[in-house]
Amino acid sequence: MIYSPYIIACSMKSIKNNRKILVLEDDTHIRNNVVEFLMLNDYDVASAENGVQGLITYATFKPDLIICDIMMPEMDGYTFLEELQKRYPLNFTIFIFLTAKNSAADHRKGMYLGADDYIVKPFTFNDLLNAIETRFAKSDLRRESIEKAAEKMKQQSYSTPFHEFNTCLNGILTGSQFLMGNAEKLPLDIETQSILDVIKRSGLRLSRAINNFILSKELESKTYFPFIEDVPATYLVNSIVNVASDHHRSEDLNLLVEGLSIKTDKFLLKRVLDELTENAFKFTQKGDAVNWNIFLSPETSSLEIVYPNKFRFSNEKFEQITAYNQFTIGTQVLEGLGLGLFLSQKISELVGFALSFKELNNNQLCFKITLTN
Repeated sequence: MIYSPYIIACSMKSIKNNRKILVLEDDTHIRNNVVEFLMLNDYDVASAENGVQGLITYATFKPDLIICDIMMPEMDGYTFLEELQKRYPLNFTIFIFLTAKNSAADHRKGMYLGADDYIVKPFTFNDLLNAIETRFAKSDLRRESIEKAAEKMKQQSYSTPFHEFNTCLNGILTGSQFLMGNAEKLPLDIETQSILDVIKRSGLRLSRAINNFILSKELESKTYFPFIEDVPATYLVNSIVNVASDHHRSEDLNLLVEGLSIKTDKFLLKRVLDELTENAFKFTQKGDAVNWNIFLSPETSSLEIVYPNKFRFSNEKFEQITAYNQFTIGTQVLEGLGLGLFLSQKISELVGFALSFKELNNNQLCFKITLTN
């Protein structure tokens, strides 16, 4: 492809960067020119010809900025932005409309939906570049301000409010458990029992999220110090069985245990076991076998969980684990804060055991904890 002198001249004005931009434009000529220009300016660029393809691309590409035409087939720019906000309510992607519409009403509609800027056709590449770099500069200032505020909050005590949250949650969980345990005496109909089960499961999920957040802050601030002791195998088994029971999946759990004890921090190991077991039942269906193989010895201990890989978790995704990184299947964002596996990795580093992952040939996956004394 031959690039025009103007595109090359404009590209010299841009700084080097690794920002990601998604371009949505149904006009092939305009789309290709914009993509080529942005790539010359060292942006990482993906493109789509309508909103439907744009949503699919967004899920895997995770752009920092979106340039979107309004009038497109299948799904227009307004609908795309609405769908994006519904599916990713916490996303901070910069959004710029690229359009031939220039009325005040169109601008108000776009801004109401959450667009950051408008570029009206016809436009120059210099206009486009200035708009992009201006929006990135403002975003950087906002991010810096948020990081400063977060750093200030980190210096303050966060345990008191979360202790209050947990106190309230314990009341909810205890109350729902009592009612469920006395369903025949009260009595409670099937629908009421189902509602109580939803309340209990929601409470457990919220409690887990809060405690994960607290632990992440403790590990980050290096205020948690492991307490190494002999942890009996029965403690590990009870932790796993309790998670299976909470999911009403006790019959799907298979446990193979050899050995009597393991020397480690039992609280931290339990957090990892709970996380791995929770994920196994969350991402499989009733009737799918979840297998724990636990081998404990004074020299080397291993604990591995094997279950069907229904959500196509891969080695690549395991390598991409970071705090608050929520994984997606297609355009579906998996539930949770995106902290669990990240914390498990941090715990393994702190305590001194290895956490590994592998895909098995029979469409199964395996997480393995290895501890050498």
